[in-house]
Amino acid sequence: MKRLKAGVAVILTAVCLLLPSCSLPFGNAKRQNSTLKIGVAETAGNFNPFYCGENDDSVIMSQLFERVQRRGVSNKFENYCGSITYEFLESGKVKYTVSIDDNIRFSDGTYATIDDVIFWYYVLADATYDGAYSDWYLNDIQGLKAFYYDDKNYEKKLAEIDEKYTDPAEREEKVKEYIDKNYSNGTSVSEISGIKKINDHTCTVVFNSVNVGAISQINPLIVSKAAYGAGYVKGKAETVKSNAEKPVGSGAYKLDSSDKKSGLTVLSSNEYYRGGKNGFDTLNVIDLSVKKLSPESAVSRGAVDILETTAKNAIVSTAKNAGYKYNFCDDTFYNSIIFNCAKININIRKGIMCLANWNGEAKDEFGGCYSAVYRPMSVRFGEYPASTTEPYYPFDSAKAGEYFAAAGCIKSDKSLTDSQGKALRYTVYCLSDGKDALSKVINSFVASLKSAGIELTVKCVSEEEYSSSLEKRSADMWCGPVYDSQSSDKYDYYHTGGKYNYSGVSDEMLDLELEELRVATDYSERCLKTALMLGNVMELAAELPLYQQKTIVVYNKSVIDENSIPLDSDPQGCRYIIRALQPAE
Repeated sequence: MKRLKAGVAVILTAVCLLLPSCSLPFGNAKRQNSTLKIGVAETAGNFNPFYCGENDDSVIMSQLFERVQRRGVSNKFENYCGSITYEFLESGKVKYTVSIDDNIRFSDGTYATIDDVIFWYYVLADATYDGAYSDWYLNDIQGLKAFYYDDKNYEKKLAEIDEKYTDPAEREEKVKEYIDKNYSNGTSVSEISGIKKINDHTCTVVFNSVNVGAISQINPLIVSKAAYGAGYVKGKAETVKSNAEKPVGSGAYKLDSSDKKSGLTVLSSNEYYRGGKNGFDTLNVIDLSVKKLSPESAVSRGAVDILETTAKNAIVSTAKNAGYKYNFCDDTFYNSIIFNCAKININIRKGIMCLANWNGEAKDEFGGCYSAVYRPMSVRFGEYPASTTEPYYPFDSAKAGEYFAAAGCIKSDKSLTDSQGKALRYTVYCLSDGKDALSKVINSFVASLKSAGIELTVKCVSEEEYSSSLEKRSADMWCGPVYDSQSSDKYDYYHTGGKYNYSGVSDEMLDLELEELRVATDYSERCLKTALMLGNVMELAAELPLYQQKTIVVYNKSVIDENSIPLDSDPQGCRYIIRALQPAE
């Protein structure tokens, strides 16, 4: 993942102090032809909104394209370029009304309409689309799956495949063959019955069931159908990939040039942007990896005017010494150890958790710029049980011994063996270069387990290797980031049928709790149920949450008017702060 900061996924969100409304002007710049230098860890150079994920080139993409809603300071959705409302139908279904403001103009001068939004939905629903949102068809929207499979009787066919093919890989291949056959001679299902155009700026989307994450799924990027849809018909999603090589966006800036060799991407103000004149006319986005600059050296040399990166002691000290202003926000992921429940006995997992004592390593690396996570959920979500201030399994070697004994383990002079006399030896895949804080934490864990007679081998691997191991369930444990999803819904992570349930945890009560949470619309009720569900995950010892880092955003006060810098950081970093910053006198 190409990140603005090391290992951080960022989603489009809100500015609490400076941007009360997308439709209000931001004021005039204090001087003409002003340029802001923005440092990013790396640029991918993919600016097609359908194929650039939330984590790739997020600083650039957030300036080029906007969504109907954004996340506010409480991590909840707020209206931005329109609105999304909902009502419960007597049938048990839920109807969402999606509206866009009537003054949105693309960078080519054309006005956006609801047809552009519907176009976004239809491309994501096309089975030939293989971009960043290719699992969108899984949403429980009325008629969506019939459109995706191009068969109104898809349920019967899928049931036949499920019955005949039990191997997941073989089943997946047969489903693909089924879809390819349906699309091979033209398509027959041309509409998604649950999506209806109401007028030029409004459509409705009907879900078959209640889902607390629905709004995040239908909160579209506002993209130009005219620019990206030329020649597109269902079954030909590759045309969307090839169209509009230069982005035609709805954001405050437009792309002028991007050169991966020099590491420079230049954005200029979108003169048609409804927000008014931007504070800075030009944004120079600098790829620090190409320039061979660390965040610290970029700041100390004055190579950047604004930079968002992982908060560590070194960058905080550098920013202070350079006279930069800075603020913090919680990162968009927490680090965790996931256990392979099929390979490690539950009581052994509990015993191992009682031997985790890693806080010292995190403090050495981050100082006070991190949060200890005691339940497996990002602390950024309001549903996280903030009153929980102690680990579910406190560090206690005696208690660990009790769990090991309950598993039938026997301790010898040098090792711990299971009930079959086999020594406890495990392998953990760590998404790390072997030099970062995460590797230090896991290595302290190795020493702690060794004292109990357990051998833990650490393999520091690349993201590709890490993801492959998760998919194949090939390791005993995995240590790495768990990224924020669009909501606090953890169904996909812990439900027996969850697509990200890499631990393989399976429990009827937990499944029921997760299912109930998906339809819990009352916030207080959801908070209570979330706390119970997370406690159950811990009791099943499927995952050991570690810590959540913080992001620091630093600002060069000699270039940026200090009065335009927010006192507190936006929860999502600098994305929507950039366009409101004003040049210094």
